[in-house]
Amino acid sequence: MPFATARHLPSSGLPMNLVVFASDRELLSRLAAKLPPHWPLTYHDAGFPGAVQQLRAGVQTLVLLDFHAARAAASAELVRQIRQFRPELAMVAVGATGAAQLEGVVTALRVGLRDIVDLDADTEEVQAVLLRASAPAAASAPERARKAPLTLLLGVRPGMGTSTLAAHLCALAQQQRAPENTQDVLLLDMGQPAGDVALYLNIESRFHYDEALRSASRIDATLVRTAMARHPGGLVLLDRAVGSESLPPSDPGLLLKRLCGLFCSVLCELGGTPLRQVPGVLLESADAIWLVTDGAIASLVSLDQLLKQLPAGVREGGRLGLIVNRSDEEAGMGAAQIAERFDLPLLAALPERPRLRASASQGRLLLDDAPRDPYLRALVPLLARFDPSTRPPQAQGLRDRLANALSSLRWKTK
Repeated sequence: MPFATARHLPSSGLPMNLVVFASDRELLSRLAAKLPPHWPLTYHDAGFPGAVQQLRAGVQTLVLLDFHAARAAASAELVRQIRQFRPELAMVAVGATGAAQLEGVVTALRVGLRDIVDLDADTEEVQAVLLRASAPAAASAPERARKAPLTLLLGVRPGMGTSTLAAHLCALAQQQRAPENTQDVLLLDMGQPAGDVALYLNIESRFHYDEALRSASRIDATLVRTAMARHPGGLVLLDRAVGSESLPPSDPGLLLKRLCGLFCSVLCELGGTPLRQVPGVLLESADAIWLVTDGAIASLVSLDQLLKQLPAGVREGGRLGLIVNRSDEEAGMGAAQIAERFDLPLLAALPERPRLRASASQGRLLLDDAPRDPYLRALVPLLARFDPSTRPPQAQGLRDRLANALSSLRWKTK
């Protein structure tokens, strides 16, 4: 039989009929265990010829499709067929967030499904997704959350170390969030070459910036949790696919609005990206723009050119700041002199640390290998600017208290 009705909705229940497309009834049983007994479930054998045409009979308001990894491709084709025969029907993907099943979730997003039921989640979350999906007007409303501060990290030329800086700063901020802060830190990697930050964090991204742009109206907490790459420390990464040549021309305004409502702070890394490719809305909406340079003469020339190319309004309002990487007071201009020369507030002077490269070559952060390294201590002044909710751990011993007291000093590495 192509379908069988499992339960009926009493007159006092919700006006929602759930139609499940799956290759067997196991999915039906797992869903039933997560739902109230008065919610109706109708099963369709996804492999039965003409199953989609059966949707023409009766009024079904919500279609659930099996997007576990093994069934994702077949379910994606069913989505296309349903849109052809019954374009008015709302559809929801059913999957799981385990590493072996994540590809199915990404496939659902690529085929354009907005809502995803995670069978690994608790019953309240599963029901909340279905309720939201049954009320499209409510689902499309913006997330009601505070606006996270958006910080741009802009290297004045390629090779300034912005990817390394972004990975360590965000990981440190995630680690030092206030206990009551349930939102995570987002690292938006829009730099060139694409994919560098994922290498430094030793994680794999399957859902990328281009796809997020196309799915901006569907970005919500469930999509963040199921599709975006996550570092073991909790930091979330959204980057571009490896091999991407340039930023897509689409306006990221809606995407930025969504992301800033879902995270406690957002850092956008733009190292190596020419200023002409940076979307204007990104410069306009940023709460802070940090320029990263070193003391080399070529870098200082690039800094001068970049400042001249910035839109007139960007330098107003005190949003610009300077970070001097590989700072060495004994080789040319010091960090303070550079900041004074270009009339920019000096936010941090970061020392040259060969140990950074040693850790990166093993797919590890310096935070894991040497948590008291001078490079990390030099990042401390940036934390409060990046996310005021961060709380550095209390120093327990004399050594820790001394390290914290000295964290704002410029560190010699020779």
